[in-house]
Amino acid sequence: MRNPHKRHLLDPTNAATSYLMRHAMHLNRVDALESCIVHLMSQNDLSERNAELHAIQAYAELNCLNQTAIIDADATTAHVVVLRTEGGRPVMFTADDLMKVLQSAREEGRARVVNSDTRRPVVIQ
Repeated sequence: MRNPHKRHLLDPTNAATSYLMRHAMHLNRVDALESCIVHLMSQNDLSERNAELHAIQAYAELNCLNQTAIIDADATTAHVVVLRTEGGRPVMFTADDLMKVLQSAREEGRARVVNSDTRRPVVIQ
């Protein structure tokens, strides 16, 4: 298990991280991801799918800089995400749990698509 208190050092040479830090962290989540994805596709010749993944990961790293909880990637599987809260306490989120969170966000109007043409990625605001 990774140390839940270990701070990640951001790689300023990462194209997505660098772009978000310079241009988009003041934007809401949807707009920040959309502008980063477009930038990565046009300036770094990434496919839309790869640009989405890089933008999502970079946004999450920046968004969670001061967060003590982490997702335990070693314990996470295709059907469960394990969140380690401060002190390393595991919290279980099954795929079913997360689908319920998504459905609730949709009902409340908080689930938004970044690209209205492709209808992906979906983010919760």
